[in-house]
Amino acid sequence: MRMILIIDTLSFMNDSAEVISTDVCIIGAGPQGLAAALHFHRIDPSTNVTVIDRSNEWLATWSCQFNRAEITTLRSPIVHHPSPDSFALDDFVKQKGFPLSGLPYNPPTSEAFLAFCNELIKEADLDLPIKAIPKSVHSDYSGITLNTSRGTIHTRHLIIASNPHQKNIPEWVKYLTGQSGLVKNGLDVDLPAIPQLEGQTITVIGGGLTAAHLSRSAAMKGAIVQLIARRPLQIRNFDTDPGWLGPKYLDGYLAESDTLKRIRIARKARGGGSIPQWMYNCLLDLKNEGAIKIFDSTEILSAKPGSPKGCLLKTENKKELYTDQVWLATGTQSCLRSMECLSPILDDIQFIDEFPVVDRSLRLGQHSIYVMGRCATFALGPAAGNLWGASRAAHRIATAITGVELISNGS
Repeated sequence: MRMILIIDTLSFMNDSAEVISTDVCIIGAGPQGLAAALHFHRIDPSTNVTVIDRSNEWLATWSCQFNRAEITTLRSPIVHHPSPDSFALDDFVKQKGFPLSGLPYNPPTSEAFLAFCNELIKEADLDLPIKAIPKSVHSDYSGITLNTSRGTIHTRHLIIASNPHQKNIPEWVKYLTGQSGLVKNGLDVDLPAIPQLEGQTITVIGGGLTAAHLSRSAAMKGAIVQLIARRPLQIRNFDTDPGWLGPKYLDGYLAESDTLKRIRIARKARGGGSIPQWMYNCLLDLKNEGAIKIFDSTEILSAKPGSPKGCLLKTENKKELYTDQVWLATGTQSCLRSMECLSPILDDIQFIDEFPVVDRSLRLGQHSIYVMGRCATFALGPAAGNLWGASRAAHRIATAITGVELISNGS
C-alpha cells in the first residue's frame, strides 16, 4: 500500500474552506481514534493520519468528563489502553512514579492515563485533530469524499471512531419540559463548579457507574441524594465478563450464524449499567450515614413540577418523591444512523437491532469505511466499546488497510 501522504493541514485549520487528500481519515480523537492513529504510526512512522474531531485536542471529551464527574480512577485494568504495547501503561506509571489506585485489578488513575496518552501523542509526533464537523460522505471506486464544516477531505479509507450514539431519555421527562435547570443529563453536570449542595435533594436516575459517581459526589457536597434504578443494582468489577476478551466466550459468539441472535447475546452479556464493588461499598457507607437513599427495582411512571420549585416523581408503587433536581445517568445507545453525514451510504449497510453488520476487519459493506467502538459489536462482541475494544479494533483495521500485522498485539 502507498502510505499516507504528509500533508500540510495548517491552511485547512484556518477558516477558509480547503481541499486536502490523504490515505486515511479518522473521525474522532478519543481513545478509539488515538488507538487507530498509533497503530498506523507503529506500522510506518512516516504515516500521517488525518483526524477530525469537534475539538482540536486529543481526548478532549474524556478529559472533560473525568473533570466534570470527578472521576479519579478508570474502570478498565492497566493493560487496556490505546498503545499497541499491552504493558506500556504499567511501565509508564512505574517509571513516572504515579500513585497506584489501590483498587482490585489495578486500574490506572485518570491522571496517569491522560499523562500516558499525552506521552504517546508526543512520542509519535501526532498532529492535533482538525476541528471540524462531518457533513456528508460520498463513496465510490476512487475512495471517500468527506465534506466537513471546514472543507473537503478526499481519502482512500475512512474510520468512524467517534462513538455515534443517542441518549436514553426516560419517557416521563417530557412532563418536566420547560422547567429550566430542573433536569440535567449527568454528562452535563459539572461537579467542580458546584461548591455546595447543602439542603438540596438531588435525584440521580440510573444504575451504572456514572450514576454512582454523581450520587457520591452530590452526597459529599451536602445534598440529600436519591438514587433510583429500574433494576437491582448490579455489582461487577468490569462492564463485561473478562471471558469476553478472549476465546472463552468470543469463539462461540463469532460462530453464531444467526445475526439477530448474535447481537442479542452481546446485549445480554453487556447487561446494562453496573457498579464495581469498591464503588458500591462507598454508596453503602453514605447510605448508612443517611446521605443517600437507594431505590433500586423502582420504576418512575410520571413527574410533575413542584410548587414553588423542584418536582414530584411518582413511582410504580404510587409513592411520590420530592426532588430539587434530577440528574439523568441513563446511558446511551450506539447509533451509527445518528451520523447524518453517512445518510448517502446507509441503505447499503445491513443493520441488526441498530448495530451495523461488519466483517472481521470492521468494514461497512463494500465501502472503504470502518467502524470502532460499540458500532463494532457484531465482530468484536460486547466489550467493543471499552479500551480493550479500541486496541483490538485499531489492530484489525490497520492490518486490513496496510497488509501489515503487529505481532505484539495479536488478534
